Formats: sequence, structure tokens, C-alpha cells
Amino acid sequence: MEGYYCRTIARGDVDVWVARLLARAEVIAPVAGQGGDEVFGTVNAPEEVLWAFRNPLQPPKHLLLPQTDPLAHITREQGHYHVRPAAPPEPRILLNVRSCDAVGLAFLRQMHEQDLPDDSVLERYQALTVVSLACNQPCPLGFCVCCDAGPFLKADFDLQLTDFGDRLHAQPATDKGRALLDLAPDLFQPADAADAARRADLEQTALAGFGEETCHFGAAMRRISTRRVAEGLWAKMSPWCLECGGCNFACPTCYCFSVSDLSDGDGCTTRCRTWDSCQFAAFTLEASGHNPRKERADRMKRRFYHKVSAQYFQRDGRVGCVGCGRCVQVCMGTTDMPAVVGAIRKGTWQAGRPA
Repeated sequence: MEGYYCRTIARGDVDVWVARLLARAEVIAPVAGQGGDEVFGTVNAPEEVLWAFRNPLQPPKHLLLPQTDPLAHITREQGHYHVRPAAPPEPRILLNVRSCDAVGLAFLRQMHEQDLPDDSVLERYQALTVVSLACNQPCPLGFCVCCDAGPFLKADFDLQLTDFGDRLHAQPATDKGRALLDLAPDLFQPADAADAARRADLEQTALAGFGEETCHFGAAMRRISTRRVAEGLWAKMSPWCLECGGCNFACPTCYCFSVSDLSDGDGCTTRCRTWDSCQFAAFTLEASGHNPRKERADRMKRRFYHKVSAQYFQRDGRVGCVGCGRCVQVCMGTTDMPAVVGAIRKGTWQAGRPA
């Protein structure tokens, strides 16, 4: 990228570099969790970082939108209420995040910049340095290539790493990313033309791994945006949604929330934003008892209108999906993104699968 220079680091020196990152800020990366599951967790030692891993089931969106997000602390003293904002975020480094999740974080940042900016989310993003690890081969359920969210990125990262096997190629895109390389000038070497060619070859190989590139989002977007999806199709698909909320909670770009107050029992109440699901029947239930989306089909229609319609594409500059495949993994009723987009495009749904 213009203004920044790519560098390489020998595989044997990577742990030394990670140790310097740990001395600079909290580092979050894919690590081995309980039972061997791969999760995003705080790193305590360089050897904990995973470099070959299946993308964790839970995306790193909790770094911007914690599941229980304290917004303000409220106390009452001598008949007066005092509101104290939540503490500002500390610097953090997100290491080895896959391309789809890096784009997901950028999507959340962009969305929370619009209309009434959400300072808490934007401050967390500013305090976060995103180090992506390009995907040399597609993951089994991923379709990021259909969403312009991978397998390699041109934007939406501070530093992009590419695994050469014996070395890592490092491509900074921001001052935050370059600052991480400057922590180890003795370990990083300038990348040359051969390195650039090798990286380009890896990207082309990864793209070829998806097979024929046939994206159906465009066709689905036209049908949804011009009201050419029959109501009967939503009615056929909606019984296959079990209303578990798994697609929302595992999605890197979903941000539905509720607000609740938690009391510590000692006179302090914390107002919190908590994750919610637009697929839950009570999500749009009003105090009057009226529910504008009482029927499951209406809630499902709203979810995919938000994700795929041209109106939201114009606002956000991209579809509300990064192709990570997590919805495919968690959905127990087969109403995941590829299945529903395929059904909308073809206009038919049979036995819980697109025809």
C-alpha cells in the first residue's frame, strides 16, 4: 500500500515479536480453549497463539459489542442521581483474525458511525489494532469471496499477515499496523518483488479453491428490493427457523440489542446493552402488547431484508454478510444465509433445502 512498506519475518522469530506485542498491550488471538475448542482469548505467552486453526465459532465482535455492555453507572446520593460513564477502553491487539471477521468488525464500526454515532463502540474500535491472517485456502463452509470479505483483503485491517511457511509476509495499512512492525526492526526485513509475487500466487490459489465464482446475492437482492419474493415462500421457509437466535449471536455483523439495568445491591445500578435476536418473538413486542412482527415469517423476512436488500447495501456499501459460514454451522433448521439466498433466487423451497 502506498506510504507503507511490506516486510517479512522468519517463522523462528515470530514468538519474539509476539512477546513484544504482549509487552505493549493486551493481545487477543485464536487459542485452544476448554475441551480443545479454538476460541478468541487473551494471550499470556507467545506459544499460546494458534497459526493453523479453524475459525472460532464465536466471532470477535464482542471486542466492540460485549455480550453485556456497561454503558453507564447510576448512583443516588442525598436525593440526587449521578451518572458516571463506563471506563474508556484499554489498547488491545487482535492477532490472527481471519479476513471475514476483520471485515465484520469494520462493518460494525461503520454502522455505529452513522446517524447518531455510538461513542462506546467507536472508542473500542479506535483502541483495537486488527492484525488479520489471510486465508491461503478456503474454509469448508465459507463463501467470503461472494461478499468481498476475503480470502485476502485490500482494506479493513491495520496489518495483514500471509503465511509463507518459512516466513510471514506483513502488509501494514495504517499507522497502528506499522507501529507493530516498528516494535521489532531487528526481526522484520523489507519484502522484495519475489515476496510480492509469492503473495499474489497464494491469493490466486486461494481464490481458485472456491471453484467457479457464482454469487447469488445480486439476484436475491433484486428480488427482495423489488418485492418479488412471494409471501408464500417466507411462509414455507419460516417453520424451519427454530427461533434459537444462533444465527444472530454467531454472526459477525449482527448487532440487535436490548437494554437492562443491573443492580449491585449497594445503591449502584449499571445500565447495560445486551445481545438480543430479531428472530425472537418478543424482540419487537411493544409495551401496549402490540407486536408489528408477531409472525415468524415477518421476522425472518426482516432479517434477510436487512442483510441483503439494495436499500441497506446503498447505506452500508456492502451486504450485511461476510461469508464466514457460521450460520450454516449453527442453524438447526437450515435457514442459513446460503440456503435462504438460494431459495429467494429460485423462488422455491423444498424440505428445508433450496431446490
